[in-house]
Amino acid sequence: MKIAFGTTLLDKGLLGDGIDGIGQYCQELLRHFASETNDLEIAPYSFGLNQSTCDAYSLPAYPSYLAKSLLRVDVKPKEDQFFNGFDLIHSTDQLIPIIRNKPLLATVMDTIPLSHPQFLRAQSRFFKPYLWKKLTQRANHIITISEFSRGEIINLMGFPEEKVTAIPLGVNKTFFERVAQGEIQSTLSKFKIDKPFFLFIGSIQPRKNLKRIIAAHAALPGDMATEFPLVIAGKLAWNDESTNTAIRNGVFEGRCIQLSYVTELEKHHLLQSALGLVFASLYEGFGLPILEAYASKCPVVTSNCTSMPEVSNSAAILVEPENIDSIADAMHLLINRSATVTENIIKGYAMAQQFTWSKTTAETQKIYSLFQTHK
Repeated sequence: MKIAFGTTLLDKGLLGDGIDGIGQYCQELLRHFASETNDLEIAPYSFGLNQSTCDAYSLPAYPSYLAKSLLRVDVKPKEDQFFNGFDLIHSTDQLIPIIRNKPLLATVMDTIPLSHPQFLRAQSRFFKPYLWKKLTQRANHIITISEFSRGEIINLMGFPEEKVTAIPLGVNKTFFERVAQGEIQSTLSKFKIDKPFFLFIGSIQPRKNLKRIIAAHAALPGDMATEFPLVIAGKLAWNDESTNTAIRNGVFEGRCIQLSYVTELEKHHLLQSALGLVFASLYEGFGLPILEAYASKCPVVTSNCTSMPEVSNSAAILVEPENIDSIADAMHLLINRSATVTENIIKGYAMAQQFTWSKTTAETQKIYSLFQTHK
């Protein structure tokens, strides 16, 4: 079975300043497809890139591709010819090919364009939701990453229940491996971290709720905010000046340490040495850092909304993300290392072992087989 597999965001991340969640998803699937015995022939494709670390076929920049496809400018454009030999197109992001005679499988991580357009960049906030919904509705089947997201897709897009499958993400097995203290100390020294610390992991954008997390941290009693600084590990997704100001003030006052993007190895070291991960987003389609923290035996504070209660599964401290006091109280519990925190570490570690990329890959291949049966 021949699969055309979208790798645009993975390629952009590998060629730029690090991969995001979709990129990591693509990377892990490709790695397992290549290493496990199957009858699949996977051919990556990317839009608008002159080079590819995935050996992807290069298609035009997506706006140009989309305009030509919708207006049918060419009778048989070059990009259509690429897809001719495939049994299935697996679109892993919002850049969905417009091919009329091939089955389309779309991975949809979340429904932010429809449910929370305020979390999109202002210039695309009004047009993008409509276009994204129309393009995604072309899919013959949708894979999503949590039961929460599955419900959102069914309700907001009117997609038939039987054509939406939730396949959870996996945890890279390296997160379960204990790292020598010398290696961890090397990473901490590189980042000038010399105190017990809280950790935030995620891109810097409004839905990650970092401004309130910083405010909650600053509200800790006495000098706790400087005794236990907040380490911020995440690249700037788009310019949110109020959050940037909060970060700068926190760094200036010695409450925050900003690292920008970190490697997977550095993230592993930080998780194994942090007081806890503070992942109090306003919206997540899944929330993989929760499970990575569990695997690292790092306690977690996360939100009581969207997918996060499902993914954390009673092994994290849940907070109201819009309530600064709620987040601050949870941080205080981590400092005191209460019995609940210790119990959560044990429960979280056991639970994380149930989420593997091998399972994610196997469940994805089951969806592929549906198209093989009916082709």
